[in-house]
Amino acid sequence: MKIETNRPRIDTTATDEAQKVGADRRTGKVGGRQTSSTDTVEVSSDAKLLSQAMKVAHDTPDIRADVVERMREKLAAGAVGNDAGRLADSMLDALLKR
Repeated sequence: MKIETNRPRIDTTATDEAQKVGADRRTGKVGGRQTSSTDTVEVSSDAKLLSQAMKVAHDTPDIRADVVERMREKLAAGAVGNDAGRLADSMLDALLKR
């Protein structure tokens, strides 16, 4: 039995070019010329606000133990759970005040 070795030739031109571009970016050369070292990026105030909001949301625990304990106490005292409509109104009011 003979195994043929006529595999298709893989064109490495695209891979070579990608590696060259990556090397040029690391050294600061793009398109055969040296790039300026004075490039700047300005972040909008909306982007900064969004970044802060995402950080706070990430750092806030999923379950707030203090709120759960307070609601357990209210439930045991009969302060909540009797009137579903009133509870829903209170929850919505609390969310809107934030």
